[in-house]
Amino acid sequence: MTAGKRHAQELEALELSNAGHSIDVIAERLDISSRTAARRVRAALQRIPAQEADTLRRQSEARFNGWMRRANVLLATEDLSLQDTVKVLGLLLSLERERVQLYGLRLPSAVVVQHELGPGVQDLGMGVHR
Repeated sequence: MTAGKRHAQELEALELSNAGHSIDVIAERLDISSRTAARRVRAALQRIPAQEADTLRRQSEARFNGWMRRANVLLATEDLSLQDTVKVLGLLLSLERERVQLYGLRLPSAVVVQHELGPGVQDLGMGVHR
């Protein structure tokens, strides 16, 4: 890949990221791996002035935090089914993964989730009995 094409791809990746698209969506749109998409976004951020890059990071952080707050509100809902709880937890992990990729950090390799089952739950079909 030429430097010019890589630079154009970096700019497009940054534009998609600023529009709120996930690293996976950026990768799909640019026909590259998720890892490469994250590198393209990081490289584009490194090319812009530090103050502008910081503003973009804060905007992304605010967007991720807003989505995470809404997901946590859903988790606090008492009548949320176990299946919906798992979906919301998956969303939270996905959001965290995207945020981690944006900053070039490392995500824990495993996450353990415990869920307190309410009274009267007999069998969830998942080997859980109460």
